[in-house]
Amino acid sequence: MKHTILVTGGAGFIGSRLVRMLSENGFQVVVIDNLTSNLPFVQLPNVTNYNLDVRDATALDEIIGAYKPYCVVHLAAIHHVPTCEIERNYALEVNVIGTENLLLSIEKHQVSKLVFASTGAVYSPDFPILNEDETPVDPFDNYSLSKFTNEKQIRFYQQRTEADVCIARLFNTIGANDPNAHLIPDILRQIDPEVSHAIVKLGNIKSRRDYIHVEDTANLLMLMATSAPRKGLKVYNVCTSVEYSVEEIVQKIGVLMNKPISIEIDPEKIRKYDRISQIGNNQKVLTEFNTHLFFTIEDALKDILAKMYDFQT
Repeated sequence: MKHTILVTGGAGFIGSRLVRMLSENGFQVVVIDNLTSNLPFVQLPNVTNYNLDVRDATALDEIIGAYKPYCVVHLAAIHHVPTCEIERNYALEVNVIGTENLLLSIEKHQVSKLVFASTGAVYSPDFPILNEDETPVDPFDNYSLSKFTNEKQIRFYQQRTEADVCIARLFNTIGANDPNAHLIPDILRQIDPEVSHAIVKLGNIKSRRDYIHVEDTANLLMLMATSAPRKGLKVYNVCTSVEYSVEEIVQKIGVLMNKPISIEIDPEKIRKYDRISQIGNNQKVLTEFNTHLFFTIEDALKDILAKMYDFQT
C-alpha cells in the first residue's frame, strides 16, 4: 500500500471522484466529510470515512494525529455562491476557521504535502484571460473573499513550514449527480424529458464561464497530491481555457436533447454582482504534470445527460 492521503470533503461532488481515483491507484485514503452535500461516503476497502465537520478542531486533530497522512487534500468548503451571500457567517466559519483548524493540525503533525481547492473567482474581473503568475487577485463576493483569505492563510503556513503546497484554482466544475444548485443542475431540473419544447427560468444568461468536467478536475487534483515532493507553494488553474455563456450552454443542451429550449429571465435569479467573463489559462498545470484533459464541453454534457436521463446519441 502506498502513502496515506487524507481528503476533507471526500464525500462531495469532486471529492468522491478523487477518493475513487486515489483508491484505484493503491493509496490508503482517509475521508473527512460532514455529509451536508447529501452524497454518500465512498465505500472501498482502502478508504476510511469519518463524519466530521472541519470546525471541530479537536476531532480533526485526533484523526490527523492518528493517521499522520503524507498528503492532505482540502476540499471541504461552502462554495455555493448564493449560500455564501445569504449565510455569510456560516460560510466564513467553515471556509476560514475550518481551514485554520486544518493548518494548525497538519503543521503540528508535520504533514509533508497540502493540496488546497481554491477558485478562479479570486482573480480580478478586469482581465480577459486569467493567469496564475500574472493576473492580480481581487475578491468579488463572500465566497471568493473566503478563498482569498484561505490562500493567505496557506501562504503563511507554507512560509512557517516550508511544506510542499499546491493551490488549485478550480473553475466551474460540471458533471453528473452534482448535488449543488449550480447552473446545469438548475437547467436540467426544469426540463421535462417528455415535453417537446422546454422553458427554463434563469438569471444572468450573458455570463461566460470556463466549464471543466469533474473527472478532469479530480484527475488534476490527484496528480498534484501524488506527484514527487517539491517544497514551495505552487498555484495552478484547473480549467479548460474555453468559455461559454449561459445561453450557449442551454443551446448545446437543447441540441443534445433534440428539443428547443426557451429561456425566461427570472428576476429572483439575477445576481447583483456577477462577472461577465471568467476564463483561465491552463497551460501551467497541463505542462508541469504532463497531462491533458479528457472531456470537451460536448463530452461533458453528453455524460451528464446519459447519467441523468439514460440519454443515448
